[in-house]
Amino acid sequence: MQEALRVSETRVLKRGEYLIRQGNVPTHVYFLMQGIARGVLSDVNGKEITDCLVFKCGSPVMPSSDITQPAPIDIQTLTECEMVRIAIPEVNRMLREYPALSELYRQLIMESSRLHWELKIAVYQYTAMERYQWFRAAYPGLSDKISNKYIASFLNMTPVTLSRLKQELKRQGGA
Repeated sequence: MQEALRVSETRVLKRGEYLIRQGNVPTHVYFLMQGIARGVLSDVNGKEITDCLVFKCGSPVMPSSDITQPAPIDIQTLTECEMVRIAIPEVNRMLREYPALSELYRQLIMESSRLHWELKIAVYQYTAMERYQWFRAAYPGLSDKISNKYIASFLNMTPVTLSRLKQELKRQGGA
């Protein structure tokens, strides 16, 4: 841990800033300390799709689990974010030197995979209302902190549908 702290640096990014762009090889591994970021890609028509959301302190903010490959998505801040970053060569060195760090890396990849599968199941097997209720449980408080367009994109629905769902829950007393 001391070694990781020694080679890390803290950065504050403004809302709307890109950490990495699709096609670029990452130069650092980032960990969120405060704020909200998203992974974003474009469909064949150029429409942005929110692929993932990061909001928990200590979570990695990376475009994929393979830090040696070009990023398959953009990473953008949705709020001002404080992040800790470590240069990739230092990460690789520490992964070789410290088996406990390799185990932590494996656990982080497994957690990321689990979150992506949960989203995939929600998007393809749940109704729009069930998706939004899943989102509220899995991402507590985010529906009040980020734009409906990002949440709707994340849940594979239109912002109009999301707005209607929110109104329906409010009418039912569950907002």
